[in-house]
Amino acid sequence: MQPARNPTRAVRIGSITIGDGHPIAVQSMTATRTGDIDATVGQVDALASAGADVVRIAVDSKKDADALKEIRQRTSANLSVDLQENYRLAELVAPHVDKIRYNPGHLYHHEREKPWQDKV
Repeated sequence: MQPARNPTRAVRIGSITIGDGHPIAVQSMTATRTGDIDATVGQVDALASAGADVVRIAVDSKKDADALKEIRQRTSANLSVDLQENYRLAELVAPHVDKIRYNPGHLYHHEREKPWQDKV
């Protein structure tokens, strides 16, 4: 049985395309400290081998963002980064990942005097 699907547009994430009738993608998230590069790469590769189409990694700090360069060099998995509450790290992580996830609800809490359009 195929699940009911709403019309969507196609979006590329690394080597896959989601939406617009493409197969539903499986995403999972690492449970490691991102700065522990060996553990993170090991978990990324294990998740990809188990069938994850996209693997999400949490980034909470500049140190985590810096670790992504080596993580990217050591795996070919489609990587999504979860910026948690720090949208300012987007420029640092963008060259090393296929997708950036940020909860827009967090935009309100940071730099309240700035309009949200200036934050994205």
